[in-house]
Amino acid sequence: MLSLGFPPLSRTTLPRIAQPHLEDLASRVHESASLAILTPSGEEIQYTAVATWGRIMSVNIAVGTRLPSRRTALGKVLLATPEAPLPYALMDEELEEGLRTLAVPIHDRTGRPVAAANLAMHAAAHTHDECLTTLLPALRTAATALETDLRTASHFTHVPLS
Repeated sequence: MLSLGFPPLSRTTLPRIAQPHLEDLASRVHESASLAILTPSGEEIQYTAVATWGRIMSVNIAVGTRLPSRRTALGKVLLATPEAPLPYALMDEELEEGLRTLAVPIHDRTGRPVAAANLAMHAAAHTHDECLTTLLPALRTAATALETDLRTASHFTHVPLS
């Protein structure tokens, strides 16, 4: 059994684990979802997985895109300290007018934040209250499922973040 299962498992990465969760989330809330990690310097985030919802005006950021971490909701939750963790960040992004993002951290099996997942939408689509009452629970559910899969895979092999 192990000889059959280990080769595919050994090719597992966090983006591969995340992709089905992001696609499910995007289809449930009808907004774009993504996963990002901090670059080694911590100055930028890098998108590692993206799922867009098929609308004419959907927010679409490509895998590999880098943005200043301190100016994004994804970066804010990743830069939070263990002494002052940030369970979520909701902000109107300065980088693109009219863009609102909601992000939550993704933790490894030790509880350390290793990535962040987000929903990105046009600010007119959802008020801040709607984001917190409707979208945040859906995002947290997806993040919890992703963390469960990451913890399971990391029991058997090292799971690269990108």
